Amino acid sequence: MSDPRGIDAKLDDQDFPAYTMGLAADLLGVQPAFLRSLDAAGLLTPDRSSGGQRRYSRAELSLAQRVRTLLDENMPLTAAIRIVSLEHQLTAAHERIATLEQQQQNHTPSTD
Repeated sequence: MSDPRGIDAKLDDQDFPAYTMGLAADLLGVQPAFLRSLDAAGLLTPDRSSGGQRRYSRAELSLAQRVRTLLDENMPLTAAIRIVSLEHQLTAAHERIATLEQQQQNHTPSTD
């Protein structure tokens, strides 16, 4: 029998590739071609099943939804992809800075 804690960890993991292209497209209210275009642009990098089918994570669906929101605001696709890519990079940079600051605080000798 499999470990149920492993299942919970996967369900909580934003990066776990749980969604097929069809399901992802349905959830986002888009055509699969939209997701393929985001893949081709390099914004999304879905995992592949053993049969070669794309599998998307919740994090990737969030990026795709942000692009869709920008498109709904009449933003050109290339601009929307660039904006979302830069927002994603900025978030990652902020997370890295916070981690480094925490590590620095943990390693700073006290001056008593």
